[in-house]
Amino acid sequence: MIHFIVLVASMLLTVEATKTVVTVFTEKPEDEEDGETNHKALALLDDGLPNYWKTLLASADQGYQTFVRTHIDPLLAGQSRDRHLQELLSGGERELSPHEMSTNRSMGLGFLGLGLLGVVYATGLPLIHLVILIGFYNLWPWYKQGYRMAVDEKKLSIIHLIGVYFSLMWLGGFFFVGTLGSIFSGLCQKIHVITQIGARNALVDVLGQKPRFVWVDINGAELEIPFEQLTIGHILVLDAGQMIPVDGVIVDGWALVDQHRLTGESQPIEKSVGDAALAATVVLGGKLRVRVERTGADTAAAQISSILSNTVAYETDKVAGLAAQFRSVENTLWPMLMGGALGWLLAGPVAGAAALGCNYVVGIVPLRMITLLNALSTGSNHGILIKDGRALESLKTIDTLVFDKTGTLTLEQPQLIAIHPCGTRCENDVLTLAATAEHRQSHPIAQAIVAEAKTRGLRLPDIDAAHYEVGYGLKVRIEGVDVRVGSQRFMTMENIPTPASMRATMERCSQEGGSLVYIAADGELAGAIELDATLRPEAKTMVQWLKQQGFVLNIISGDQEAPTRRLAEELGMDGYFANTLPDQKANLIELLQSQGHKVCFIGDGINDAIALHQADVSISFRGATSVASDSAQIVLMEDNLEQLLALFELARAYEQNLATNYRGAVLRSLIAAAAVLLLPFKFLIVEGLWVVTFAHGITTATQPLLITKGESGEMSTQNTG
Repeated sequence: MIHFIVLVASMLLTVEATKTVVTVFTEKPEDEEDGETNHKALALLDDGLPNYWKTLLASADQGYQTFVRTHIDPLLAGQSRDRHLQELLSGGERELSPHEMSTNRSMGLGFLGLGLLGVVYATGLPLIHLVILIGFYNLWPWYKQGYRMAVDEKKLSIIHLIGVYFSLMWLGGFFFVGTLGSIFSGLCQKIHVITQIGARNALVDVLGQKPRFVWVDINGAELEIPFEQLTIGHILVLDAGQMIPVDGVIVDGWALVDQHRLTGESQPIEKSVGDAALAATVVLGGKLRVRVERTGADTAAAQISSILSNTVAYETDKVAGLAAQFRSVENTLWPMLMGGALGWLLAGPVAGAAALGCNYVVGIVPLRMITLLNALSTGSNHGILIKDGRALESLKTIDTLVFDKTGTLTLEQPQLIAIHPCGTRCENDVLTLAATAEHRQSHPIAQAIVAEAKTRGLRLPDIDAAHYEVGYGLKVRIEGVDVRVGSQRFMTMENIPTPASMRATMERCSQEGGSLVYIAADGELAGAIELDATLRPEAKTMVQWLKQQGFVLNIISGDQEAPTRRLAEELGMDGYFANTLPDQKANLIELLQSQGHKVCFIGDGINDAIALHQADVSISFRGATSVASDSAQIVLMEDNLEQLLALFELARAYEQNLATNYRGAVLRSLIAAAAVLLLPFKFLIVEGLWVVTFAHGITTATQPLLITKGESGEMSTQNTG
């Protein structure tokens, strides 16, 4: 027991003795940015270098960082995952954070130390002190983290055990083992970073690509000016097909505006004088003059991005994230300390130090990372981009799935569900007139009408281009007939009366949240086309499978009560929330969490971004808004809900793999502890079993986690247990 107390005391003294040095190395300068710590010691070194060497080192570092990003990262995480990340960036290059660049240097230094040690052994050159310096530099973050834990939490941890063990290796002359520890540190940091690459990497501009030029009304004349010159008070002129780049108030005109990506409303909204115009929404038809009230970061859409930017917590410490990983094996600390004390008591200090290295359960942490890399690569091969590996680990705790409605359970393009002809006209007559007028338009409603005409094999006559006009609605001349296509308001503006026979249909659609497109010919209403949201083909099957797995399923939507309730009932959902604003979605997720639920949220719109951030696990689609796909931890690259099946099966196989490695590590820990006490060559035994542990662990970690789809189309997994 005395020896055990001496061992613990020596650890505490080691921590206390480094306090002053740690203070120097952890104090941050006032101008610290982006989470990068510029150590005082490194700053002094930088100040002492001539400009030539500074330039040379900076150039070499840039080349090395580029090499790691383009060659090492795809090798570790998989080519398909790297390709998916590039796709989300629209072909642009992913910027490395200061934390990631520092991690890359640590990894490189570890292998540099091993190379120099080989030179020492081969040639006898006096480079061993440089090897030791590199080793301690790479392990320094572990010592620093251990000090912080001792001071802040007032307890010993696995981090201290690692620090003491490798310190004894260096001080005892076991340089090869110490160098392996340096490599271990660098690789652990690198793998940890890779598994979180793309995890809310850099919130993009929610407005996407801004227009270079815009049209404004100045004293009745329309002039084109650069977008940067647009200021509050300008009258912005917007035509069909344009995205509104500002927040403002409509002062003239009428238009049909699609704002589902911002508000979640499934149907386009009619906007006229006095109504609000919101950035990131799209003018489908009509023409507007909008008085600018808010631009750039002040718009409602940009405020969502601002909220996210202020709530995202980036991990900037090189080892703090790894320390959290090691907490999962904290229960092995005291058994190993007791083993070390017993070894010291029975067989001397060498046996005591060797016994500290018998904790192969600690090796589960890097093996978990390797397994996670395998899972990330496997997911990418099946079209699932797992940007944040922690999400895969959290899936096993999820008991509640919450779906956004519009764009997630439904498709962007609506479906034509009925044609209501008036008078003596038939359905095909009405559809032919509407499709002929709309076939030049690109918005979803036009596409749905034209698609139905093609399905029915209707011939669309030519339009007299001289009489084709896009304004508040469509005005065209087809084979001598004046045709009007638009909303009821447009029909009223054109003095076209609505027959009494259409009233019941109008009231029903209004109550159920459906949409009607009216068609008039030569001043009389020819009929109306009824449209509704298109349910994803795979939605019913996927919801049924999820319910069989025991998940609680809910819908949260910014859409009206009636269509949200109808969809929830059709799919058999457990509950729904309608008419929710973006911040209310996040509040509802938080409410479910406060009730003890672990929540996975699936959404695609700007209005979903805050809820995606609040959820325990967040999922979006490749075709989602950029701010949604950036906020989500997991992106379904095939835009198909059926990928959820593969995702949950992958998470299950991942957990089975970890369990297999854990059982093997416990068994080898017991064998090694006995061997250290009873056999010679103690460190060789310990390190030899470490090699066996990692060889077996890596073999298990890299086994296929997900079998490809068979002829039946069903997914299956490898049983790695």
